[in-house]
Amino acid sequence: MKKIYMGGMIDENERTVNLKDVIMLIDEQIEFLKQQNGAGALMGMLKICDVDNVKKVIDTNNDVIKELTDMRMKVLELAL
Repeated sequence: MKKIYMGGMIDENERTVNLKDVIMLIDEQIEFLKQQNGAGALMGMLKICDVDNVKKVIDTNNDVIKELTDMRMKVLELAL
C-alpha cells in the first residue's frame, strides 16, 4: 500500500503524491466533462446529433462528475 505524504522524509522505495496536483487533475477532468455536456446539449438542441444519445452521454458524464467530486472530497480529507 502506497503512503501519501504532504512533506518530510520518505524512503527511496516510496512514491510521493502532491495532493494539490491530484485535486487539480480531478478539477480539470470535471471541467472537461462539464464542457462536453454543454457542447452535447447545444448539438442536441440544433439536432446535429441523436438527442437520445446526447442525453445518455450527458447522464453518464453527470454520474462521473459526481464520482469525481466524491473523490475530490476524499482527497481533501486526506489533506487535513
